[in-house]
Amino acid sequence: MLVCAACGHGRLKTFARRDAKSRKPLMLGFCSDCGLMQQTEIPRNFDLAEYYSHNYRKDYKKTLVPQLRHVWRAGNAAINRIEFLRKALPGTFDGTILVDVGAGGGEFVYLARKLGFKSRGIEPNVGYSEFARDNYCVEVLTAGIESLERNTADVITLFHVLEHLPSPAMAAKILYSALKDEGVLFVEVPNILQVDASPANIFFRAHLFYFSKSTLCSIMNKYFEPIYSTDKGNLKIVFRKRKVLISENSSIFGYAQDEWLTFAQKDWLQYLTLGNGWKKPLIKLKNNFVELSLFALKPKEILDSIFSIYLQPKKHNLSRLQKRLKLLNAVSIIASLSIFVQLIWFLSYDF
Repeated sequence: MLVCAACGHGRLKTFARRDAKSRKPLMLGFCSDCGLMQQTEIPRNFDLAEYYSHNYRKDYKKTLVPQLRHVWRAGNAAINRIEFLRKALPGTFDGTILVDVGAGGGEFVYLARKLGFKSRGIEPNVGYSEFARDNYCVEVLTAGIESLERNTADVITLFHVLEHLPSPAMAAKILYSALKDEGVLFVEVPNILQVDASPANIFFRAHLFYFSKSTLCSIMNKYFEPIYSTDKGNLKIVFRKRKVLISENSSIFGYAQDEWLTFAQKDWLQYLTLGNGWKKPLIKLKNNFVELSLFALKPKEILDSIFSIYLQPKKHNLSRLQKRLKLLNAVSIIASLSIFVQLIWFLSYDF
């Protein structure tokens, strides 16, 4: 009998989907107790460590180091996450020790440092961690979550990492140990119940677990209490370290069947209407135009421009990148409107 890898006692209801990248079959299970979705076969720790240190970025990004478009996307995502953290924790961050687990190319670590954090990161991929050190002069250790030291961080961030780990419960224990008293954990993961995710782009072989707000809180409940969250789009939750551990997580269980029904109702119509999926091609076109402006720039220059826009959005002394963005943004809007008009004409044409 297959049991839940998170709670350890729920029976798994198995079902099959296809990997969004390879389109190969993927066997999954839904826990009848805690409601967590997961792959039925979890790889060994050694195999995962080897994969993420050398092959993951090449498989999913088609590159060994971040390209300029990846820097641009990661920089903007970092600013959004910093703003979310500031809403959860008003005040100054000067001297606050922050550790970003799964730091990627180091963009979040670099921008957090510019805002006053004493930030550093850990990243298992060799090429990406070296890129961070070489381009931003930040401390990003080539290592996994097990390298975190006890009572060393005020804030730990974990962006799109937890779904890749073989044991979310063990990860929660390690994170709890690494945080100081009253420490804060900021987790972001894909939201299995979000309506703005394409039905063809949900399940991935690299994603071992699929979280909702209730299942993520269930896993973290023994060690952390949620203090700020959103489940619009990706799931973002800021937790605070508990002063006293809770021995049993069952108080948060009980949503399993409701969430299964919600998941089962997801379809293309819901995605295109409630999820605004019909807008995605236009948004992608606009983003492609914007990313054309990145040629001949250095990664650090891109992040510095993003940071200056964040601090002074109405400043008139524009950088090289900002001038290009202003022009290409206008071009992309015109192109998007043109495509939209042609689409309306095509749909209304009487064949």
